[in-house]
Amino acid sequence: MVFTGAGVSAESGLPTFRSGANAMWKDDDVARYANPRGYRAHAADAWRWYCMRVQKAAEVEPNAGHLAIAEIERRVKDFVLVTQNVDGLHQRAGSRNVVELHGSLRQVRCFDCGVAFRWPPLPAEPRCKRCGGLLRPNVVFFEEQLPVDAIERAREVAERCDVFIAAGTSNLVWPAREIPDYARSCGADVFIVNVDMEGQTPASEHVLHLVGQAGDVLPRLVAATWSVA
Repeated sequence: MVFTGAGVSAESGLPTFRSGANAMWKDDDVARYANPRGYRAHAADAWRWYCMRVQKAAEVEPNAGHLAIAEIERRVKDFVLVTQNVDGLHQRAGSRNVVELHGSLRQVRCFDCGVAFRWPPLPAEPRCKRCGGLLRPNVVFFEEQLPVDAIERAREVAERCDVFIAAGTSNLVWPAREIPDYARSCGADVFIVNVDMEGQTPASEHVLHLVGQAGDVLPRLVAATWSVA
């Protein structure tokens, strides 16, 4: 099992929410856009903000970390990728068995009727083609619960995997924070790949810290495991 966070996408040039020089908190008041009440109250600005995110995600390319994860999937018979990212870069890199904990910017969803469909071509109006209701990105906002089926799938895979790799995530935010601990407590060998190990599961006999960016560390891990040139 591979478990990824915003740090992997940041290497492609996408800003993170919480940390780094390009964190979104420094550029926008996310409270206006990233919770249901704020989004409704500033719908026009919020829609434009997310349209810019969709456009930015389309402009960047999967990096070496994304490609290494896709290569692992090609070489491992039983593989699941669980990601907190919503940008679709894993799928563009070739990953197929993907669980998206926080939803996807590839889709929109209607506040009123709940129907989800592909993000309309830009520019587009935030109105549902079925009922005329207000559209929103099909992502998990702050103050909302993660999709039950996605978090249950992540826990189930973590409990039965024998190798668990966490890459580019702080592992500080619940409930996603518990996923590496599920894997470790159920006997998996855990590899944590991040530039900052503060707050991570402590290193131990079955937990190895690999300090660095996913785009640097994961290709070397693939090469060392399968003798890939």
